[in-house]
Amino acid sequence: MLSTKERRHGAEMNTTLTRRNLFRAFRPGDAAPEPEARVAHIGATCVEPRGVTCRRCGEACDVSAIKFTLMRGGAQPGLDMTICTGCGECAPVCPVNAIALIDRDRALLAASVAAEARS
Repeated sequence: MLSTKERRHGAEMNTTLTRRNLFRAFRPGDAAPEPEARVAHIGATCVEPRGVTCRRCGEACDVSAIKFTLMRGGAQPGLDMTICTGCGECAPVCPVNAIALIDRDRALLAASVAAEARS
């Protein structure tokens, strides 16, 4: 993805070039979205770790925040919270509704507690 600077109504802002932002550029009256305070959360109902190849969420993510790690019997989905924009494009494509959008602060707290529990 490329980052560009664009001028809109006299204000300079950084915009990431994605398919979604490209189509938004042609809609009159749409302003660039503000950074969201939420991220995607992939729940335990995801079918990938059970050996069912799906990966629709990874394909729907324009910024590639969802990656899959191959393991025996399937793949483990992982979300990079530093990249996730919280747009929610991954949630409606999940056939088992395993993805929810949660507050970024809550996700960071849960990740830190999980990391402490592993060590």
